[in-house]
Amino acid sequence: MHQLQALDWFWVVGLQELPTVVIAWILNSFYIKQAVFYRPSGSFKSLAFISSPILILLLAITWSITFFYQISFKSLIALWHILIGTTFIGISEEYLFRGLIFPQILKAIGTWTHKDLYSAIGISSLLFALIHVLNLTGQDLTATVIQMVNVFSIGCLFCAIYIRSGSLLLPIVFHSLWNFGIFGLDGAILTPRSIFWMIIFNTILLAITTYDLREQKLSQRDIWIEKLVS
Repeated sequence: MHQLQALDWFWVVGLQELPTVVIAWILNSFYIKQAVFYRPSGSFKSLAFISSPILILLLAITWSITFFYQISFKSLIALWHILIGTTFIGISEEYLFRGLIFPQILKAIGTWTHKDLYSAIGISSLLFALIHVLNLTGQDLTATVIQMVNVFSIGCLFCAIYIRSGSLLLPIVFHSLWNFGIFGLDGAILTPRSIFWMIIFNTILLAITTYDLREQKLSQRDIWIEKLVS
């Protein structure tokens, strides 16, 4: 049975993440002025397809809670606190990396072709992965490297979801639930901890990302991408 992590995530994460997103929002409002989109703009069919990993993740979380935990009022309150904390993480990191850094890198590249889009996704996801080197303070080097590789692939997928949906809300929801599965459920089925499973995990994530960003679908998002970098 998985052990519920006894951390007061509501306060610990809130104190860390809230100032980050507030400072980023202020800088963007008065200096950077990067457009950030929250209202979905894709077709219903496209949004349903893009949202399917979130639904699968919800089912996995429900399954994990049902079969691995003895449900009690105390455990539900603890999980609720962790969910609040991971939501702060999702909002802060998605606003910063997908909402601001990704389009700013695309602007810096300049030509905005689909090839440039892939480059901007890769660079912003690499930066997203590199900040997780800070986790060396709480885990060994091998675990940190595996985590950073996983985070790079996840960052690419979050970019793809943002582009295809036209809304930062979907990456925020996905990110928050993903971290909830890791922190609240002790990483149940979500975090490969060996090199073999890391390779399988990242191959699947990058295959999904590549499929989401295939040329045919990107061509349908050209107007939105132009708005993103205008």
